[in-house]
Amino acid sequence: MKIKATLAIAAATLAVGAITSQAQVYSQNIVGYVNVPLVKGYNMIANPLDDGNGNQLTNLFASLPNKSQILTWHGTVYDTSIGKGGGVWGGNTNLPPGLGFFLNSPSATTITNTFSGSLYDPAGQGTGDLVTNVLPVGYTLVGSQLPYAGDATLDNTNLALAPVLANKSQLLSWNPSTQVFNTSVGKGGGVWGGSFPVTVGQGFFVNVPASHATNWVQTLP
Repeated sequence: MKIKATLAIAAATLAVGAITSQAQVYSQNIVGYVNVPLVKGYNMIANPLDDGNGNQLTNLFASLPNKSQILTWHGTVYDTSIGKGGGVWGGNTNLPPGLGFFLNSPSATTITNTFSGSLYDPAGQGTGDLVTNVLPVGYTLVGSQLPYAGDATLDNTNLALAPVLANKSQLLSWNPSTQVFNTSVGKGGGVWGGSFPVTVGQGFFVNVPASHATNWVQTLP
């Protein structure tokens, strides 16, 4: 698939108060709904809520039109895409909060996918509990495990990503309007080379340099 080759080449070169983005959040309570817009073509997104039922593709995207596709990243390559035809997905996979992925929408106009569920909290401790996303060396396609938004290079409290990343780390986002990757933002001398806005339900790549695998830890509101 041509888009797979393009994506692979590009990838190889490279708080409650903050819950504001183009994704519409219906509720900031423990249980709520998040609307994520999907333009025609590829969208790099992430599931912002735990649906309580395994976060399976076939449940999260049951209403998407035929010819939709899901494309996940597996360390160094993209997995085989899963498509929908005849009203049925051709496969299934789990898409838990914290995992980023591509969704290819065939719709000529922007459509909306509604995610519903609760804040991701595998330990079940509620407010103040910690959730962890493991970031190995190299490129990892991720999303915030909690429905936070903000500038990932500045927000040390809610997104809480920038402080744990070592020098030579990179952040890489996708532009759904132009269907190409944006210029990556890197860290050097303890300083980020630009801003990196993250919206609720957005996926993005984190490139971790050698010998600096780390954990991305966030706190439940």
